[in-house]
Amino acid sequence: MNIQWHLRRALGLALVIVAALSLVIDAAGVAQIWLLREPVTQDAINTLDLLNSTLDTTSHGLGIVKTSLKSVTDTIGALQSTVASAAATIDHASSSVSSLSSIVGQNLSGTINSALSTLDAVQNTTRTLDEFLASISQLPFINLNYNPDKPLSASVSELTAKLADVPKSLDSLEKNLTESGNSLDQVGQDAKTLAGSLGQAQSDMAQLVGVIEQYEAQVKAFQETVRNLRANIVTIVWGIVLFLTFILVWLAATMLMTLFKGLEWMGWRFHFPEA
Repeated sequence: MNIQWHLRRALGLALVIVAALSLVIDAAGVAQIWLLREPVTQDAINTLDLLNSTLDTTSHGLGIVKTSLKSVTDTIGALQSTVASAAATIDHASSSVSSLSSIVGQNLSGTINSALSTLDAVQNTTRTLDEFLASISQLPFINLNYNPDKPLSASVSELTAKLADVPKSLDSLEKNLTESGNSLDQVGQDAKTLAGSLGQAQSDMAQLVGVIEQYEAQVKAFQETVRNLRANIVTIVWGIVLFLTFILVWLAATMLMTLFKGLEWMGWRFHFPEA
């Protein structure tokens, strides 16, 4: 019996120590939660403001890229029409060879080179946008799903590679026009091939503009989510603080009961008034 009594007191002492330490840690946790509420709220506001500003810049960048690509698309479309019309003219009149040689050697080559320069700038911009969208799509609770089969910069790179062959075709066409004025059949075929290449490039660019518009919609949706979080961040932080405080108070009440139980096992008796 004496051994059982000492064991009971030892267990009671262990409960008292554990409960007391738990109450101290619990109280420190509650105090820390309320001390951190204000700085955490301010940090969250600053982060959301920075993210919103970054998304504004991204949206603006996408708009610039879309405008540039539309301009190039319109230019390529005009060139395609010009070359197709010239090819049809070659079929009927050999006198168009000299005029077409001038168009191909000066106007078309210069325009294509200008378009390639624009696409180089667009590729650098889209590579940066791809990296940014891939990074923010990994953030939790963010309404942005960015996992394309082919990144935007890769599409621009492929389009640039296709257009890079056009100047060679133009040089070949100009050479045929200059050196083989009588070979109208070959010249006409070269012109038709070039018109087809330009038409395909125009179609690819139009599709790329559509992809950019989809990215713009996703960025705007993400930005709307960020703005909603910014507008409600104070309420959200208060809710988290109150919830954690409730949990810790509940744990404190449990530890308090454990403390009284340990004291009782040690031989202390508490008599609480009946309700």
